[in-house]
Amino acid sequence: MKLNNINLRKNEKNFLKSLLENGNKSDAQIAREIKISKATASRIRKKLEQSLISDYIPIINLDKIGINIFVVITFQWNSFNDVAFTKKTFSELKENPNVIFLANGEGSPDITSVMFLGFENLESYHEYFKNFRSKYSNHIDKMNTLLSPS
Repeated sequence: MKLNNINLRKNEKNFLKSLLENGNKSDAQIAREIKISKATASRIRKKLEQSLISDYIPIINLDKIGINIFVVITFQWNSFNDVAFTKKTFSELKENPNVIFLANGEGSPDITSVMFLGFENLESYHEYFKNFRSKYSNHIDKMNTLLSPS
């Protein structure tokens, strides 16, 4: 497999660094900050969007939408052999308003799945996981939970 290396010049690196600090910066703002012309900044952005930048995504301030507790759980799903049940379960989990992200993967012998969840408070977190454990305890092993304020 051939790897394509992207060689960035000094202005391109500075542009990218500025953009990483705040993705909402305009070309004019970045141009002023790194002391280049607006036209040069626009050319750099166009080049980076063709070669390196795949998307611009918003970062949401979770506590402003009522999410005060953020939870990451990893677990081993042991029912992949029941394809219909697994598909139905993961579809239901993704539809839950507390679930921000859910994915299955490979690489760890003990972890097959990861979920990111958000909760308004500890009470709603405890209620969700009480129901989660009672519903899926026969299908999940080695669950690890990381609880964090948003």
